[in-house]
Amino acid sequence: MARPLSEKKREAILTAAAELIATSGTGASTANIAKAAGVAEGTLFTYFTTKDDLLNQLFLEIETDLAQTVMVNYPVTAGSRERIYHIWNQLIDWGVTNPTWRKVLRQLKVSDRITDESWQLSHNLFRESRALVEQAMTEHVAPERLSFYIDTVLIGLADMTIDAIAASPKPQHEHFIQSGFDLYWNGTAR
Repeated sequence: MARPLSEKKREAILTAAAELIATSGTGASTANIAKAAGVAEGTLFTYFTTKDDLLNQLFLEIETDLAQTVMVNYPVTAGSRERIYHIWNQLIDWGVTNPTWRKVLRQLKVSDRITDESWQLSHNLFRESRALVEQAMTEHVAPERLSFYIDTVLIGLADMTIDAIAASPKPQHEHFIQSGFDLYWNGTAR
């Protein structure tokens, strides 16, 4: 009878993979990932059948965490601006709190190693939050621009805001958060 897999080892492998991908990109070797995780390379392949399987599982783990984070305490009954501001703050907080995962996510999103199935699962993770953002934005933006304003502008400005926060002293952080959101909200108005 096979021994049950250890969640602790699985997490160690994912953590090591994230740290190495954040610094070396998706070309980080499985041997180096296993070594950093404190397991044999063969053990890594007990948990993840291929390197692509590892990368896809890491991608989904990060996306799951982000999707859950943006929905924490979502103010369903608040006005549109307040609901979008909540999502904005959650995105910023997640990015500032998880710099390694943020770097890894950037690497994985441009990698050809992420499968269509993983992309579909990722989209499904954000289905609820996406619908809520679209609902909150419908009265604020022209409908034909909605997708661009969410997928490109909101995410792009959030990334720039996180970068500004990472490069500045703490007293300026709130200013950057509010300024970035104001730029988004005012710039997307009809």
